[in-house]
Amino acid sequence: MERYMQTLFMCHKMPERSFFFKGKQFPLCARCTGMLLGYLICVILPFTVGTPSLVTSCLLGLPIVIDGGGQLAGKWQSTNSRRFITGVLGGIAIIYILVNLAQFGYGIGLKISSYF
Repeated sequence: MERYMQTLFMCHKMPERSFFFKGKQFPLCARCTGMLLGYLICVILPFTVGTPSLVTSCLLGLPIVIDGGGQLAGKWQSTNSRRFITGVLGGIAIIYILVNLAQFGYGIGLKISSYF
């Protein structure tokens, strides 16, 4: 399972960027753990708040882009808490962007099928 998670998320699993529980390192880094939680939240969220628009979904993804990009560019060193929070928001954003694109594609398919 651990190997599958690392492959699925392409996670680096750096110890300084990971959470530990009872001395054992999580199978994913803090950001990937947050993304996984974001994916799981998307199972419940549509029943409570509905599906956000594509613009809102993209805005939810901005924090992970800014934090990850700033860290990659050497502008700052992110913390595990920040990585986790931006990961949760990024995970939610990814799922809802895909949902919005699927709904858009479905709508186009319906329009095209009306011509046949």
